[in-house]
Amino acid sequence: MKKFWSIAFLFCLASCALRQNNKIEDDYYSNNIERFMQNVSIKEETPRYVIYEYKDVRIDEVASIAAHYCAKHGDKKAFLRQSITYRNHLRRATFDCVNLQ
Repeated sequence: MKKFWSIAFLFCLASCALRQNNKIEDDYYSNNIERFMQNVSIKEETPRYVIYEYKDVRIDEVASIAAHYCAKHGDKKAFLRQSITYRNHLRRATFDCVNLQ
C-alpha cells in the first residue's frame, strides 16, 4: 500500500510540472469585455427586436446583453425568438423586446 501512495504522489507531481511548463494562457482572453467585443456583434437593431451574431459565447451570456438592450429601449423584456447556425459556425440569435403583462 505504501508503494501505491508513493507512485500516486510521484504521478501527481509529474502532472503538476507538466501543467506549469505547458501554459496555455495565450488562448485565454484577458477579460470578459474583450471576449464579448471579439465574439459578439449586432447585425440588426430596432426598438422592437435585436439580432446578435456570436461565436465562442454561450446563449445565456448573449441573452443578458439583449435584456440590457431591451430595458434601455422602452423598459421591455428580451424574449428569444430564434437561434440559428449561420455561416462559418457562427450563431445568430433574434430577441424580441416585449412587454410581458
